[in-house]
Amino acid sequence: MFNIGHPGRGRMQTRLVILTGAALCLVALVGCSQPAGSLSMDAVNDTELADDASTAVSQQDLEVEEFDRRSRSERAQIAVLRRAVRNESATVTAPEPPHGANETVYQTDDRFYALSYTAVDTATGRQVTYRLDPNVTAAAAEETGWTVADYGDLPPVDRAALSAPVSYLSRDSLDEDEIPSEGIEEQQVYAPAELNRSAAAGGQYDAIRYDGMLIELDVVSSEPQPLTVYRYQPRPVASGSESYAACLRDAYAFELSGLDSETRAVVTEATDGTYRPENTSDTAFRSVLDRFHDQTAVSAATTSGSWLVRYDGRLYWADLRYAHFDEYHQTATADPPATVCS
Repeated sequence: MFNIGHPGRGRMQTRLVILTGAALCLVALVGCSQPAGSLSMDAVNDTELADDASTAVSQQDLEVEEFDRRSRSERAQIAVLRRAVRNESATVTAPEPPHGANETVYQTDDRFYALSYTAVDTATGRQVTYRLDPNVTAAAAEETGWTVADYGDLPPVDRAALSAPVSYLSRDSLDEDEIPSEGIEEQQVYAPAELNRSAAAGGQYDAIRYDGMLIELDVVSSEPQPLTVYRYQPRPVASGSESYAACLRDAYAFELSGLDSETRAVVTEATDGTYRPENTSDTAFRSVLDRFHDQTAVSAATTSGSWLVRYDGRLYWADLRYAHFDEYHQTATADPPATVCS
């Protein structure tokens, strides 16, 4: 991540996504206060359920080699997926596993799988800190004899490393006062093989040209970085939507019944759209929280989660958020689909 400062589906996949701060800001912009929580329930069939409980990876993601403007972590994950699926395994040298705890279920066509990994070796790479400054002119660069490279001509490893900061600096909406006079910094960790393919890490260029903008590029520091070598392998979870959905129903679905009239009103509104309590004194919403938190979530974070529930003879995917209900905060579920359905 770069630092600003002085150098030194109709149904969306995946549904297991936490509400972002940006979305909350949009709520505030239209004059509404942030809700204390929410419950939405969507009736699902096997295909929809399998989609909700997995992350779609398109064939294009698996085939396209060019770097795009996704975040560095997204590009790293897709690169691991691509190599693991193509070759039945992939080796990654990094400070930490790109895919964390291997709890995500990926879906490509009708194949559902997770990525398992083991640490197989150690290595020493380098952590390089760059300073990027757009406050330069072509005349000054020519006068000082700078070596300038077009971004598109950089080695792929350098395009990947510098994509985020140069995209940021070239935004049309970026105000002058958002760029410090010293420029911005970007840190990149290189494995030994990546370092050998990098021109920028060795200081070969004084500046790069991106979308017509000249950006000074300076290596501020280059320090040894201990790394771990991880071997990833695809691990089958299910052979199709029907078998994956059957596993999810068996493992997570629970019956929501015996509700009093007030709690039933909450659930009824949630099945028609979304129920939002006005404050934490909403006893009917608390009753719903009690019922859901007695069951295993398909996926849960501290302030939100997704459950599979049967109600009035139908199966629902329920998204529950409870940010202001502190006593219901919890850690991630200990039984994610990747471990339960494998």
